Amino acid sequence: MIPKTKSATAFRKDLYETLKEVANGDTCLVTQKEGDNVVLISQEKYNKILYEQEVLREVSIGVTDIEEGRFHSHKEALALMKKLQVIGLQKIN
Repeated sequence: MIPKTKSATAFRKDLYETLKEVANGDTCLVTQKEGDNVVLISQEKYNKILYEQEVLREVSIGVTDIEEGRFHSHKEALALMKKLQVIGLQKIN
């Protein structure tokens, strides 16, 4: 989706209207004569980006673990879980 583009001057003039649009899901690119442009997104979109970034980081770690042989088969994992469960029950009793 291509964001709406506004100059810093137009953004300043239409601040509240732009904030409402962004809160309703639109994305706004604010351009400046000097300095970097700024992208405005809603809190919901920002949180989604952070979540997706964390998921991708975890997937990357998993892929690296597999490539380097740091994994257990399903059968080994079940056996390990049963062993840990027995140890946990022994500590409780």
